[in-house]
Amino acid sequence: MIDRVNGPAIQPIKVSEFPEYEKIVLDNGLALYLLNAGTQEIFKFELMGHAGRRFERAPGIGRMTASIIKEGNKNKNSHQLSEYWDYYGAMVAAFSDLDIAGLSLTGLNKYAENLIPEWIEMMCSPSIEEKELIHYRRMYSDKLSRDLVKNDVLAYREFTTQIFGDDHHYGYNTQPGDYEKITREDVENHFRNYWGTNRFWGVISGKISDPLKELIIDQCGRLPIAKIDYAEQTQDPIIKFDLAPINISTENRLQAALKVGSRTIARTHEDYNALYLLVQILGGYFGSRLMKNLREEKGLCYNIYASIDRMKTANYLYISADVDANKVDESLAEIKNELSILKESLVDEEELSMVKSYISGRILAGLDGPFRSANLLKSYLSHELPFDYFCQFTKELEIIDAERLRQVANDYLKWDEMQVIVVGP
Repeated sequence: MIDRVNGPAIQPIKVSEFPEYEKIVLDNGLALYLLNAGTQEIFKFELMGHAGRRFERAPGIGRMTASIIKEGNKNKNSHQLSEYWDYYGAMVAAFSDLDIAGLSLTGLNKYAENLIPEWIEMMCSPSIEEKELIHYRRMYSDKLSRDLVKNDVLAYREFTTQIFGDDHHYGYNTQPGDYEKITREDVENHFRNYWGTNRFWGVISGKISDPLKELIIDQCGRLPIAKIDYAEQTQDPIIKFDLAPINISTENRLQAALKVGSRTIARTHEDYNALYLLVQILGGYFGSRLMKNLREEKGLCYNIYASIDRMKTANYLYISADVDANKVDESLAEIKNELSILKESLVDEEELSMVKSYISGRILAGLDGPFRSANLLKSYLSHELPFDYFCQFTKELEIIDAERLRQVANDYLKWDEMQVIVVGP
């Protein structure tokens, strides 16, 4: 008989293995990773590599280059390409972050022979038209100008400058006028120097047939080699700067943006997994300690969270919140108090188990389908992590106990070593 009173027992979440893939290295040095899965006749092809902001010679060039490349090749201009992708129901996107830049193509398998050669041509011979450069100069400059009136944006920019230094590739801030200075020659040089098979890799996900695989291999053989070879990067040393709190006054009189944090250890450090779990308990989900205290119990803010931002050569942990402009000191005191509690008291077993399950659930969600699995693969490739790191993380997550978390809190959640930024009235 069905029990309609008691719910089913909660079972521990078991995370599966790293997604299966096939690796092919072409004669031109390009490594292709193929994740053949799914039931729909659709594919996603992404080419990406070490060509992001970390390698740009002047602010904004990395992002501008990625955007311009997708706007035309020797066969078609921007308008013609846009109509071409629409006709075949394809989606083309460019992306560029602090470390990585690239292009993506999503389309139906039956149109692959029409789509892939034209898409590859953008990386072989981008047109880099002046009118497109003028458009993106204006668009990025205007967008950044609008963003610079937001307290949260100003706080983030000041925070990264303070913890890295304004001459560091993660610390300097692009200004609206920087985009206006970018020339066609700047874009061409960045493309030739950093966009090539000796710095890039490809990730193909979806339902990959043998003819599709052969087409991709054949077309990728046309890709150019970048002028500058990639040299494996190590973690930047942590340099201590002046940690005096910084207050920036703006016209926004309703809320103040807070950023509190510091540089922290790399993902390969023996304490990283425990620190990641600790930060999730502190402020990594909606019912976290910071959220319960500052939002639900005291009504000091609408949103608050803690996170570890991970880049190739440096990581940092930080707490971010938009708080009542009249409650800044109280909010900072409560944040400091939550850090102290983690350093002095053990996390109870029920909370610890719940957060571990939450993390495992997010990992499982990230493996749901070939496109999401590809995102995990891309993350590991971008950070040059061994793929067995995935299994190491999931296994260690299960055995981290409360005592270990308290020790890690005392080692890495040191208020006196954290930078405090307040932007508001």
